[in-house]
Amino acid sequence: MWKTGVAAAAATVMWTSAASAVSISMNWLEFGDIATLDECLDEAEHALNRMGLSLLSRTASAAWAEAPNVDELYTVYCLADSQILVVVGAGPDLDNVDATVVSILDSFGGGTSGKN
Repeated sequence: MWKTGVAAAAATVMWTSAASAVSISMNWLEFGDIATLDECLDEAEHALNRMGLSLLSRTASAAWAEAPNVDELYTVYCLADSQILVVVGAGPDLDNVDATVVSILDSFGGGTSGKN
């Protein structure tokens, strides 16, 4: 249920006009060696920066960023209770968004991932 909410929120933010098409990609990773929520969020910000994305904000459980020259939005949610992080990306080109989501996850290293 929460995954649907995350995807809907990303789509809503990315929706710029009635004629726009939005592609959404989502994937997850177990924390692995990341021990705390703060550490997960720090790593999330570093991962987004390494992808050349511009950080927008950091909340209690997520780091948000956007692509500088394309209408793409990415977020990394750190779910401490489940020891999982979820990466969601939204934008006009599914291939590009999906590749970026995978690259963000890969930059965390270790852990176990699963595509949704």
